[in-house]
Amino acid sequence: MTIEEKIENFAPVAESLPGVVVIHEIEDFAPLFMSSNGLELLGLTLEELQEIGADYQKRFLNEDFMEDYLTFLRKMIKVKNEGESYNFFHQVQLRKNEEYVWYVSSIKVFHKDPQGNPTHTVTIAFPLGDFEHVPQKAERMLDESLFLKRNRKKFQSLGSRGKEVLRLVAMGKTSAEIAEELNVSPDTVNSHKKVVKQKLGISSTYQFTKYARSFDLI
Repeated sequence: MTIEEKIENFAPVAESLPGVVVIHEIEDFAPLFMSSNGLELLGLTLEELQEIGADYQKRFLNEDFMEDYLTFLRKMIKVKNEGESYNFFHQVQLRKNEEYVWYVSSIKVFHKDPQGNPTHTVTIAFPLGDFEHVPQKAERMLDESLFLKRNRKKFQSLGSRGKEVLRLVAMGKTSAEIAEELNVSPDTVNSHKKVVKQKLGISSTYQFTKYARSFDLI
């Protein structure tokens, strides 16, 4: 059965489901099908959606969050066992200049080529607006993801001793306490702290703690 035939057979089922249903190509996530409730939210016809193609991600999704995540999703989809799904959060901008809306989605393989390689996925998405506190938690997750992405190179520039000092400062220890724990002088600790501050571009204990938590040091 071709992908077109499979979509035609599946479309009535998709229309009966409560969420927004989307069928994508795996390689560039270009959409081939979307249920009518999703098309209505975007203000598009199916033909217009298909014409957008791979630019769908740039036009409607938060690229800061999804760029790396789509690469991760491709890998996960290809190693998942038959019939398994993967759940994730993402943000959608339904109309230009509007705020992003949080969705929770479940994605799985929809179609494979004759060699058994996954080629298309099906996703069902639900808005999080009805779930109190969940969007706020998702926002914090997004903030942390962006922080990691923007500051990974800075963090990786630290040596093992610098990371250890970062961890101990974030735990609220004084230079004297750190010196005793690491068996070095307080002056050496202060020297390490100065280097950490310069490399990370930070100055406050709060910033030490944010780095340490984000990069799983504490």
